[in-house]
Amino acid sequence: MYKHIKPDIIKQSMFNNEDMIKEFIALYRTQTPLDFKKLTVAITAKDYQEINNAAHHIKPTMEYIGAPHLKEQLQLIESLAKETADINHIESECSLLKIQFDELFTELEQYEKSI
Repeated sequence: MYKHIKPDIIKQSMFNNEDMIKEFIALYRTQTPLDFKKLTVAITAKDYQEINNAAHHIKPTMEYIGAPHLKEQLQLIESLAKETADINHIESECSLLKIQFDELFTELEQYEKSI
């Protein structure tokens, strides 16, 4: 049903508490775009340390929603920043991640409406 999120993992992470789930999703939908913006700003500035920090900060949140593939993508961006890889490569990976994040947020919105 969903490409990126796993409702069972979200439920498990929030102890099957519907109020906690709704609060978590609302917070996630508010905070994660801000965190992602920090990542894109760091990439634009070619600030490898901040790219590393921003990717590292977002990465663990993927576990709570059941998106290990996005966690892996963030790990790749984090590793590329640590290696001071070509910024074009990092930008490309971030662009792919952005598409997936947009899909993820659509899924979260749909899931939120279903509970």
